[in-house]
Amino acid sequence: MRGGRRRASAAGPLDDPGTLGRVDRSGMMGLALAYPEQCAAGIRLGASMPLPASRARPDCVVVAGMGGSAAAGELLGAVVGTDLPCPLIVHRDYGLPGFVGVKSLVIAVSHSGDTEEALSAFREAGRRGARRLAICSGGALARVARRSRAPLCLVPGGQPPRTASGYLFFPLWLALQRMRLLRRDEASLRETLRLLRRMAEALGPGVATRENRAKQIALWCRGKVPVIYGWQGFTYSIALRWKTQFNENAKVPAFAYALPEMNHNEIVGWQAEASLKERFGIIWLRDHAEPRRIAERFELSKRSVGKRPQGVEEWSVGVSAMARAFSLWYLGDLVSIYLALSQQTDPTPISSIVGLKRALARRS
Repeated sequence: MRGGRRRASAAGPLDDPGTLGRVDRSGMMGLALAYPEQCAAGIRLGASMPLPASRARPDCVVVAGMGGSAAAGELLGAVVGTDLPCPLIVHRDYGLPGFVGVKSLVIAVSHSGDTEEALSAFREAGRRGARRLAICSGGALARVARRSRAPLCLVPGGQPPRTASGYLFFPLWLALQRMRLLRRDEASLRETLRLLRRMAEALGPGVATRENRAKQIALWCRGKVPVIYGWQGFTYSIALRWKTQFNENAKVPAFAYALPEMNHNEIVGWQAEASLKERFGIIWLRDHAEPRRIAERFELSKRSVGKRPQGVEEWSVGVSAMARAFSLWYLGDLVSIYLALSQQTDPTPISSIVGLKRALARRS
């Protein structure tokens, strides 16, 4: 991320000024470049949102959501690590696990407010007497929260949920902080915003491919099936984000898995014949604060996989866990958009998901 904005050259397909306007018809790149300011707005929302009346320590925190909304919960888990004094569960299903009860805190997150699984979990939390909090832009979830007088954080809508993680993550993080489940940490917020703003400048479409790491990775991914590996304790949730952004933005299959579990099964799969392995490209997501034993596993895993399939390694940037997580998170978002543009694919439409939801609605 060295250097400022440079004039794009015609050296690569992503440096053509006409590509963005011609392919990105719905403005996905504009939303990505505005992401640092979205995060700043999310911080303001989280600082003023209503909270459950009881401040008693819950026996668990359940973040209920799907897709990009659930991803904000996964990112929260990566950032808070072992700092939270109770279990944090990201629930991607209808209803709730059996252990959730009156001592639990259930946070339903649905950017649209109409995600039926999140709505089901929120209603079930009410039936069980759990403390509840809703984060959404409106919809059925907002109506149910208002009727039941549950705390509600309304965030801006009108954009794809996968582009709204800044509106969703920071209210989650600040809710736990304000409920005294996490310590106050203004320094992490300031560092994260500074880092994201630098990245938006250094990795924007006006920066030529030769100076733009996001464009370079995107072009490297062309024609490959990305497989993203992270560490279970931190970068795996970000690897999942890369996977789903490749799926939704670039419209390509992609897969993610975690170390050390990968060393107990999937590593053997890379013994396949070369003609099969060459279809894949591995992205290793690394963190400068990863434990020594995990670092050793990464190095040994790379050696075991060998030169085929091809691989790239990306390291987090920053001091705080929050900044380091967002540095890789944001990079993956930009890479997926550039990969879409390099394939002449509009990143925004998700016709398969829309069609599935319509079919389910007809059956309800």
